[in-house]
Amino acid sequence: MRILIYTGKGGVGKTSIAAATALFLANSEKKVMLISTDQAHSLGDILAKKINKENSQIFPNLDVVEIDPTEESQKIWKNLQDYLKQIISAKANSEIEIEETLLFSGLEEVLSLLKILEIYEEAKYDVIVVDCAPTGQSLSLLTYSEKLNVLVDTILPMVQNINSIFGSLISKKTSVPKPRDIVFEEIKNIAKKLEKLYDIFHKRDTTSIRIVTTPEQIVLEEARRNYTCLQLYNFNVDAIYINKLYPEKAMEGYFKDWEDIQKHNIQLAEESFSEQKLFKVEMQNNEINGKESLEKIAEILYQNINPIEIFCQTEAFKMDDINGTRILSIKLPFLKAENISVKKEKYDIIISLLNERRRFHLPDKLRTRKITSYSYMNNELKIYMDYD
Repeated sequence: MRILIYTGKGGVGKTSIAAATALFLANSEKKVMLISTDQAHSLGDILAKKINKENSQIFPNLDVVEIDPTEESQKIWKNLQDYLKQIISAKANSEIEIEETLLFSGLEEVLSLLKILEIYEEAKYDVIVVDCAPTGQSLSLLTYSEKLNVLVDTILPMVQNINSIFGSLISKKTSVPKPRDIVFEEIKNIAKKLEKLYDIFHKRDTTSIRIVTTPEQIVLEEARRNYTCLQLYNFNVDAIYINKLYPEKAMEGYFKDWEDIQKHNIQLAEESFSEQKLFKVEMQNNEINGKESLEKIAEILYQNINPIEIFCQTEAFKMDDINGTRILSIKLPFLKAENISVKKEKYDIIISLLNERRRFHLPDKLRTRKITSYSYMNNELKIYMDYD
């Protein structure tokens, strides 16, 4: 099975590209599931079909689902929700809307990803195509598992121990109910499932992430930043789609100045993403709406090309040993050295760049080493580790 994840800044046309790809594969006799994780669901509008919350076949070989984050999260963390309701009920004023208080920003969207795991494990499809949320939200969704595991592996066992010893006493003193073991088990289970999905997303022969952009500099810069952050987490980005290119005829007269701007930005994209497959799609003279218009887009994109092909496999991380010094190298393009910081905290290396921060848990062999220096040159971060 292949998983194709489409992401990009809002408004670049990623939903149209994802839908056109899914329809092309379905027409090629592949069994396809098209999933939207974007809360602003627009697949139904693009496909000109009514989409249900449950899997529904809209064309031969093509099933579609728009994930409802609220509904999916209620299936997954009901016991934790019930416990939090007890806490709020014990302490809150009666007029507080408990249900609204429990709507943690971003958590429901993260839990909705587990619907993808459920569909993957059913093994009914050849391809899963995911229309992901806009760039920043996509990265948060894709990396949440790693961050949650830090909580589950370190903080949760301590809280569980305190609860088992002092839980009843704390409950009496504070009127806050003692959590049942099932609450902790539910958190662990969520973390385990998210980790499993995270591992699937990292299988290079299974999952490809594809960035959709337009030929505008601001949008292209965001695509480059998105790619850098995805590299930090070692996801495989194998294709870039430049959508909404101005046709040659359209750049006559009023839009004449766009000719040089577009040429420059296309060149920048080609230089920036030289390892990835670069797809180019001109702006259409009609709105993208319905099967016929999507098939037209697919025909432009995939002449003699199979979109389930893995167009490139790049490894962002490499470890070398030079004269006893361990050197961790990470490909992180489009950065400035002053925007990167690296530090060691106990058994972890923490890398901060742009608005992203990643914590690496060191293997046993490297835990006693310290970071002696780090450098950023030629789009690569090198971290040097030696013994004290």
